[in-house]
Amino acid sequence: MTILVSNANGKAGGEVALALIAAGEKVRIGARDVAAAQARFPSAEIVPFDVTKPETLAAAVQGVRAVLSALPYEVLPAGETALIDAARAAGVRRFVKVSAMGVDANPSSPHMVAEAALARSGLEWTVLRPNFFMQNYSQLSAAAVRAGTLHEPADNGASSFVDVRDIADVTVAALLQDGHQGRIYTLTGPAALTRGEIAAILSNVVGHPVAYVAVDDAALRAAMKGAAPTLIELMSALYGFVRAGWTATVTRDVEDVLGRPARSFETFARDHAAAWRDAA
Repeated sequence: MTILVSNANGKAGGEVALALIAAGEKVRIGARDVAAAQARFPSAEIVPFDVTKPETLAAAVQGVRAVLSALPYEVLPAGETALIDAARAAGVRRFVKVSAMGVDANPSSPHMVAEAALARSGLEWTVLRPNFFMQNYSQLSAAAVRAGTLHEPADNGASSFVDVRDIADVTVAALLQDGHQGRIYTLTGPAALTRGEIAAILSNVVGHPVAYVAVDDAALRAAMKGAAPTLIELMSALYGFVRAGWTATVTRDVEDVLGRPARSFETFARDHAAAWRDAA
């Protein structure tokens, strides 16, 4: 039967879709931009998917045995609870949700509200709570790395960055294998690194100095001017957690699920060196 991947345009969802396709699974991708998804995933079934249009959710989950929900923060929790309800009504068996590390500190957070709805759903569920993505530096911050300066309001706080490829591998295991039902996995890399240490690793890989400049919350908000207010508040809160030392926890969950160590930031950087060496 088919596996539905929501938000395959996101980092985690896209990597999972590619991994499932490579494994020979029948993949259905729910997309707001159907043409863009068809161009990226030509061998997958692409269907319209918009959490504000319940009819698209009902159609997307028909005949599906497992769902990956990696929805953007802005549509939580209502969008995800609607998808959970549609999946249950369609007889979906398994549901894997991508959440975020540390959300359990606030039971009223959108992710936790959605997690609670999933736990009550009767579906076979697995929740993944990843830390900051390593791929933020090869995508969102690629130009900054090429220019040689990273500005983040992290002070000297450390984070146990996780490679999106490891998130995808754990997700595929949870979708395809038994034994992960009712489990919550906190996904981290093998070490907690400060942004200064990140900059040093990147400097070595790209071949020119990359400096980390600590900025304050006001600078973050100014840089995000024009973004959705909920996203600005989310990023402000996340960096507050970094400065407080709450994102430095390292877990073994990636290794326990996959039977191999999580990828290090050095490995990630070497594998993505082209992102920083190309012309801006």
